[in-house]
Amino acid sequence: MLLLGVGASTTSCEDMFTAENNLVSTDLTPQDTLYQMMGIIQRMQKLTDRTVLLGEVRADLVNVDPLHASADIQELFNNNVSEDNIYNNPRDYYNVINNCNIYLTYVDSLLKTHGDYYYEREICAIKSFRAWCYLELAKIYGEVPFVTEPILTSDAAEHIVASGNKANMKDILDFCIEDLAKYPYMDKNNDLRQGYGSKKFSDIMYSDIFIPVRALLGELYLWRGSFTGNQEDYINAIRMYHDYFCFPDEEVDVNNYNVAWRTSDFSGSGFSDSYTIRFATTMVDEECAGVLPMDTVAYFGNTTDLRAIFNSQYSNNYYPSVVVSQRMKNISKAQDYCYYKYTSASVRDTIYGTHDANDYSNALYEGDLRLASVYNTYSNLSESQYNSNFNSTKVFNAKYTGGNYKLSTDQKAAFIPFYRKTNLYLHMAEALNRAGFPETSFAVLAYGLSYDILNNRDIISQDEFDRLCEIKSYGFTLQDTKYTGDLLAQTTGSFVIWPSNVFATPDKNVASTSVISSGGVIYVLVDGQSKQNMGIHSLGSGDTEYNKYYYLDDEETKAGLTAYPVSPNYAEVPKLNSRSTAEDSLAYDSIVAYNDSLLAIYSAEVSKIDSINAKYLSSEPILAKRQAHVKKLILDEEALEGAFEGLRFYDLLRYQMQEGKVSGSSAVISLPDYIKESYGTMETDNMTGKPWYLTLPAR
Repeated sequence: MLLLGVGASTTSCEDMFTAENNLVSTDLTPQDTLYQMMGIIQRMQKLTDRTVLLGEVRADLVNVDPLHASADIQELFNNNVSEDNIYNNPRDYYNVINNCNIYLTYVDSLLKTHGDYYYEREICAIKSFRAWCYLELAKIYGEVPFVTEPILTSDAAEHIVASGNKANMKDILDFCIEDLAKYPYMDKNNDLRQGYGSKKFSDIMYSDIFIPVRALLGELYLWRGSFTGNQEDYINAIRMYHDYFCFPDEEVDVNNYNVAWRTSDFSGSGFSDSYTIRFATTMVDEECAGVLPMDTVAYFGNTTDLRAIFNSQYSNNYYPSVVVSQRMKNISKAQDYCYYKYTSASVRDTIYGTHDANDYSNALYEGDLRLASVYNTYSNLSESQYNSNFNSTKVFNAKYTGGNYKLSTDQKAAFIPFYRKTNLYLHMAEALNRAGFPETSFAVLAYGLSYDILNNRDIISQDEFDRLCEIKSYGFTLQDTKYTGDLLAQTTGSFVIWPSNVFATPDKNVASTSVISSGGVIYVLVDGQSKQNMGIHSLGSGDTEYNKYYYLDDEETKAGLTAYPVSPNYAEVPKLNSRSTAEDSLAYDSIVAYNDSLLAIYSAEVSKIDSINAKYLSSEPILAKRQAHVKKLILDEEALEGAFEGLRFYDLLRYQMQEGKVSGSSAVISLPDYIKESYGTMETDNMTGKPWYLTLPAR
């Protein structure tokens, strides 16, 4: 058994590596590996606060309270992070990595029971944890020491740090992708996640603690593609995300927990809100791709302070350290809320929320509603009038309250996600757009992916559909019975398979009395469908599929399309009771033949124009224009959906990498032109010209 405690001696490199100085035994029993796994998870718990805060506080969607936030958090916000800042400490990441290396070195990976490799799931989990930690280090520091062998002595640790050898993001991702490469070729998905039976940590299943390997590989490929510009990496990212979302009997949808106006007057509190349910402990399995469960009482283990950092609590005198910025409010209110009102086939209307702040009882109701759903304020005069140290307002952020609008007592968060599934859908949209599939990328935002959407040629062109068919799954083969003949062979095992008997998209053209309604969304499930894929923008901005202000092609692009001919005026065919005379039969046949010829000419002309327009839309200038527009939509959507979760700084970093504006580990922060043009730079003085990457501690 390996002793997992920190060595007693102190070395000059302890900030980087913790040496395991006492090797007791290398004979690992199942009980030993379980203890080691739990030890690694316990070490992972220590990473939660810094992972979220380093990814959020350095960006533009939040501000910090200069009077009540700690000096360390204020340094993050000012992007002026000292080496002794508590969040600038790679040691805990390397502590996890070293324990992963120890496990992988000494576990009997070839041990079989009943024909299966006994430790396969644990090894997959350990490799995933290691890859996740290395990706985080690369995002934070740019270049870091890279070690895959156990560090068992202080001398060995000292030597690694003293050597000065570092790996960049590509080097790290090359190894991690190769290290996990065999798993997508297995006909397994959740079965690759260790479960230890039906055991739970608090209310969280052990299986939910482990990162789905296909989802992780999607992230690794997306980051490598962003770093190198290699199109094949984007294709592989698309493949991994698709295979994670569509694995048979384990499909993952966007689902319909949204926030939406119930009526078209957009006033008061007249909206239905099931969006915050996404952040409840009971939704972990449905909403998250792996979580770190946390102890809620410090006495029992590792806790997170994120709830108190983002929320008013008695312990902080009701002053949260991190609050929403004006930039985030501006992004939210800039969205055009669309309400599609369907009464009958002949009575329907599309209504838009105004951009007059006076029309709303709450300023956050203008535009997208997700910010209003998760960010709530309440008067605290009842307490502050008796204690001048107390904030007169309570602020609650539902992403760290377990989905509650407010908390009555000081509490610790029970879990922090590795990934939320809607954010993974957005990353898939990002990869699709970068790989040259802007129509499908836009569909993720506006419609949701399903058989019906992918086969609507007004949404996904034949050219893009055919190219999507070339992206084949690994490890399993999907088919859809709705594809027949040549289409069956073309589509089998490809990206276009979002099984029609599983995924549904909202149908707004039905009377509300005849459908299932949940979370303000009207939809119909047919053919055994159980998953709801809706456009992610619709989670807070209404009926996006009918929103004329949310589009793929602008008027200039549409003006370049060749117009279709007017349908011909067909001659009226006489009604014949019989063909009693030759004259009647001749007249009838002549008119039918005439109409057939008109139809043939018209159809040929339409087909010709279809080809012209398809060539125009797939031309390099238009493709580039579409990609440029969709990437702006994605960047905004990643803010609307992922705000406060530790994603924004890295979304901006990845965006600028993709634009070729991050060069080397000493690169300084530059904002995307779209951000500056749309929202100005006033909110980002703390970012401009500051380094993207933190400096590794010298010791």
